[in-house]
Amino acid sequence: MRSNHLLPCCLLATTLIATAGPYPDAAGLPGSTAIPRDSPLFVNWASGHTAYQPGTGVDEVWQTPANAYGMAGETVYDIVALGNGGSITLYFPLPVCDGAGADFAVFENSISDYFLELAFVEVSSDGTHFFRFPSASLTADKVGPYDTYGVDPTEVDGLAGKYALGFGTPFDLTDLPESPLLDKQHVRFIRLLDIIGDGTVRDSADRPIYDPTPTIGSGGFDLAAIGVIHQQAGGCRVLQSGVTAEGFLLVWQSNPGSTYQIMESMDLKTWTVVETTLGSITGPVTQRLLPTANASHKFWQIIRQ
Repeated sequence: MRSNHLLPCCLLATTLIATAGPYPDAAGLPGSTAIPRDSPLFVNWASGHTAYQPGTGVDEVWQTPANAYGMAGETVYDIVALGNGGSITLYFPLPVCDGAGADFAVFENSISDYFLELAFVEVSSDGTHFFRFPSASLTADKVGPYDTYGVDPTEVDGLAGKYALGFGTPFDLTDLPESPLLDKQHVRFIRLLDIIGDGTVRDSADRPIYDPTPTIGSGGFDLAAIGVIHQQAGGCRVLQSGVTAEGFLLVWQSNPGSTYQIMESMDLKTWTVVETTLGSITGPVTQRLLPTANASHKFWQIIRQ
């Protein structure tokens, strides 16, 4: 709806249209893969962001990334709008990892099963190299900006925004091709990119993607939350330690949403906390310089809180 009504872009009508495509149907219908916000499958939620680049048609009131932190809300207002063509990158308390079935789910805020604002989903383990999930869009014709019956969920796959308010669209890291640049057991960043659905943006098979375009006020994809189903709870790995010209350097694998304690010991029995610090929010590695006094004669460990 328009910004002067102070409502995000969602439609109220819920009239059904005929199932047409080969992909899972709307939430609550047979074969649907939609996951409710209060499902016990979720073990964690996004806890921060590293980049937010709003596109066009989004008012300032909807430009609060923190609205997408934590559990998906119950109302259409608990969102950050990407705008037409905008994007956001979020991180998590622990890395997302590849387990059995879906590994995370993305929530949008539509309260119609057929007014679906869509977004690409990409993941990264290092914050630099991102990998996009395969996508499919079989919608045959252009969709008006507020067309209540514009997108049939059975004609959409691999795109966020497939399901209505309160239901997450699941994603399985197994669906991504193997790459030495992607550690599927330590996915630290998930990026959402709004699709301008006028047909100029294409799916993985080079078919046009159509969704309500252009929308204003809270234009584009409205991100409510990202819920984690499988997370990596293993210990962190020290990559480098030693005395440098600047001090004693410690470098370890980290996650942006985590807090770490640097601990020292002289005998491996009694440990003392030297420093508590947050993981770097720009990548999967954190480094700290500590005083050099007796550093090379001590034992060190990094504990994730």
